[in-house]
Amino acid sequence: MSAAGAGGAHPSPPSPPPEADALVVGGGVAGLTAAWELARAGLRPLLVEARGYTGGLIAGGEIGGVPMDLGAESVVLRGGAVTTMLDALGLETTAHRGRPSLFLPPMAGAGPAVTGAGVPSSGGWALHPFPREAILGIPADPLSDDAVALLGEAGARRAARDGELAAGIGTSPSDPRDLASLVRARMGEAVLDRLVRPIVAGIHANDPAVLDADVVVPGLRADVIRLGSLQAAIRARLEKRRSRPAGQRGEVCVVGGMHRFTAALRAAIEFAGGTVLTRWGARGMRPEDGPGGHGPWRVALTPTGRGATPSDEPIAVGAPREVRARRVVLACSAHAALRLLTGAPGLAPDTLDIAIPSGAPIARLTIVARAPGLAEAPVGSGLLVAPAPPSSAPCPVAAKALSHLDAKWPWIAEGLRDQHGEGTAALRLSYGRPGGPRPEPALADALDDIAALTGVRIDLDDVLDHRLVRWDGTLPPAMPDYRQRTARLEEAVASLPCLSVTGAWVAGTGIAAVVAHARERAAEMVGPPGARNAEPGGTEED
Repeated sequence: MSAAGAGGAHPSPPSPPPEADALVVGGGVAGLTAAWELARAGLRPLLVEARGYTGGLIAGGEIGGVPMDLGAESVVLRGGAVTTMLDALGLETTAHRGRPSLFLPPMAGAGPAVTGAGVPSSGGWALHPFPREAILGIPADPLSDDAVALLGEAGARRAARDGELAAGIGTSPSDPRDLASLVRARMGEAVLDRLVRPIVAGIHANDPAVLDADVVVPGLRADVIRLGSLQAAIRARLEKRRSRPAGQRGEVCVVGGMHRFTAALRAAIEFAGGTVLTRWGARGMRPEDGPGGHGPWRVALTPTGRGATPSDEPIAVGAPREVRARRVVLACSAHAALRLLTGAPGLAPDTLDIAIPSGAPIARLTIVARAPGLAEAPVGSGLLVAPAPPSSAPCPVAAKALSHLDAKWPWIAEGLRDQHGEGTAALRLSYGRPGGPRPEPALADALDDIAALTGVRIDLDDVLDHRLVRWDGTLPPAMPDYRQRTARLEEAVASLPCLSVTGAWVAGTGIAAVVAHARERAAEMVGPPGARNAEPGGTEED
């Protein structure tokens, strides 16, 4: 991330203590969650983060004088792991306002199209509202009016045949496990290209062809077999979601921004007697009683500085200091965790031989500008831009997504009014697709994209502030083979007492999955040996 000084940055004590009853390596949401869980159990954890801020992908900063999320701005709830934590931290949540849209290429044989703002779109590309009853674009009823409008009559009829297919089609052990293959086999190309691919690319920054279906939507393949069709599986999940209390379902944000969540976690850890140090990283670890032992652990920590680029791992800039830790939770990046695990006894080399996939280069440009023409929110809360298929007219914009932040979150709208008066808007454009070059979005080009997508022209002189944040490689694809290898690694690490590994690279995608995994791993370290403590709230599926 290139947002140094983002939300969560604090001055750090000069050096770590010589001993800790629990050491957490990594200060993203996984590390903060694990340290909070350990502190809640009465321990005083030491958390070290090699970068200059905590929060990882959940960070905040001021743009135009208004605090905003620079990374993740919402969480899709799964079970109680997140909600019970938010309740304990005293944080309130809310759903975003408005309905998002999809910017799609024309269907074969379609006539001229217009954008949501009434402006003819280049080459027939046009805005369409999200389907109301769907998960990741997979419709619960392919023949509903909004699904037909997106898919066309032929595409909708093909998708509806999913209900007539044998349950084993697309779900047998010999079938590919990626999400694209499942959707294509059950519902056809139109659902994949016009719904699932743009939505998954916008949320997970990867193509569904490389994502394990059961990681993106846990248990989806089994639900198809049990219920007989993909649409039935989606309907069941939507019904389960609606049956939960209002504050425990769907996509929500912490009131004031998701960065308040990680800031509150850090404050709670420190209030409970824990210590959080930034600009300190772990360089090696070994059991105190030799290669055949199992701890306590001796962990070498060093002060760190920035790498060659903001996206690179920080580098050691000082002499190491050894810390004796009775428990260690590795909640750092995959590469750092695998390096540290080479010092753990009993782990076969092939267990650690995991090729870590790299995520797409992502650039997010947030613009605060005078734009009274956007007061009516012509694209609702925002939109996702579909990748251009080979047979289609080129996409008229370079952005892959646009979020109308003041239309989406009331505290941003209020902050803009307080700072700049009426008629001020905050827009975030996202750039960078899997396999594409590192995006270099210029402000003038971004304003052209806004005009093409919304029909509202913003002049350079009307821009009050803007900020570019990069998240290069931070959302790697959850490939099926990769997930199998990380599961084997977790099983091997579980045999070592007082050591756990967590984080998105082993937990799967999404804040809810990461939080549930980190809480469970931390709870295991304070419960009976080998216990699986379900108290944190479990991992109930959507």
